[in-house]
Amino acid sequence: FLPKEGQTEFRIGLSVSKKLGNAVTRNQIKRYIRQSIHEIKDELKANMDYVIIARHPAATMDFHEVKQSLQHVLRIARVLKKS
Repeated sequence: FLPKEGQTEFRIGLSVSKKLGNAVTRNQIKRYIRQSIHEIKDELKANMDYVIIARHPAATMDFHEVKQSLQHVLRIARVLKKS
């Protein structure tokens, strides 16, 4: 994450390597991450840019596991408004 002064909305950057699978798998991972962010957007700090880099375990996770993992990482980074 990177704080941005004067920015009212947060921005998300996604990176999913070709090493994680074919285009279908990579797009599925991106959809899961986008939907997870959409569901927890009220908890995220608004004046930030976030870069999310998917790693190998994401290729075998279902949506709920991706969401839990993302929340865990964001909680560790202390960028969630709520605990």
